[in-house]
Amino acid sequence: MRILGARRRGIVRPMSLEDSARAELDELAETHRLRTPRVVQGGQGPVIVLDGREVINLGSNDYLSLAADPRLGRAAERVIGESGVGAGASRLIVGNHHAHTVLESAVADWLRCGGVRLFNAGYAANVGVLTALLRAGDVVFSDALNHASIIDGCRLSRAEVVVFPHRDLGALEAALGAHVGRRRIIVSESLFSMDGDVADVVGLAALAKRHDAALMLDEAHALGVMGPEGRGVAALAGITPELLIGTFGKALGSFGAFVATSASIAELLWNRARSFVFSTALPPMVAAASGAALEIVRGREGDERRATLAASERQFRAAVARVSGAPESPIAPVIVGDDRVALAVAAATLEAGVFVPGIRPPTVPAGTARLRASLAAGHLPHHIDIAIKTLNDATRRFT
Repeated sequence: MRILGARRRGIVRPMSLEDSARAELDELAETHRLRTPRVVQGGQGPVIVLDGREVINLGSNDYLSLAADPRLGRAAERVIGESGVGAGASRLIVGNHHAHTVLESAVADWLRCGGVRLFNAGYAANVGVLTALLRAGDVVFSDALNHASIIDGCRLSRAEVVVFPHRDLGALEAALGAHVGRRRIIVSESLFSMDGDVADVVGLAALAKRHDAALMLDEAHALGVMGPEGRGVAALAGITPELLIGTFGKALGSFGAFVATSASIAELLWNRARSFVFSTALPPMVAAASGAALEIVRGREGDERRATLAASERQFRAAVARVSGAPESPIAPVIVGDDRVALAVAAATLEAGVFVPGIRPPTVPAGTARLRASLAAGHLPHHIDIAIKTLNDATRRFT
């Protein structure tokens, strides 16, 4: 007689979730890819208190040093006084607060587009837009170094995904000629988050037009930092993509994200973008803080902060060995290759009072582990001097 559930020869007993988690953590530790949390006390800024110790901060995306600006806090406080904290529901139900519509209108005016749709994060924006606009029978062409949120959005869309080599327009044109679909979208970051280099957006736009494809640019790391009024790489180059993804959580110092597009596509996303439809709306106080940041970024003060940041970029790049990325980028990676070396250099710089995160796979391709230094408008020249010496000394010591 056979008894259900009896252990049979050759069948391995399943692991519990706990045992499986511990095994995976051990494997990550053995390969030098285990991430452990750090704790910041107080606000973001050029100098922070990290794990109880004051350090120069070269790990933040707060490029214009607005995250701790009291004007953003005051804007949030005003809305808290009027409306409380939470939105209470999806925007499609009763969560569509006046602060959301004001912010969408302000972004549309800033980026000179027909429609804007807010999302709760950049990840939600990329996944929501790609899955709403693509499906089986469509084709999406994605740069090999695009952010994980773009990669996941492409996969979840069920469209055919064609990955072209990083910034290789020749390979992209060949792929466009070889892959025909009902709808086609080329998607790329404009300022690449880990390499600090800039896409040839003019070339991308020309290929999109020539091959009847739409262009989607993720400007998360460029908005606020590059272009007239901080409007990004596309505005600097004089092109208008069909879809422009931006965030408030980087140079604008707040939280949340958006897509800038046409009025029709924005309306379709209201109805079809699952990460938007099925999420509680951004807290109105956050939308108000983002609006305050936007006023700063697009005005004279924004120009002054961008000029200060550009001076720090020049100072840093002129003196750090092995630094890469575009000259006008606040992202300045120092590629060391080996995961262990990246961790050793990061630990040495932290010990000397400078935080520069070591970035390892899967965030970057295998063999390209790096120190990702990010500069901010709030860094003073002596902060940059200390960071340069510390990073150069640690890099020479371990490479």
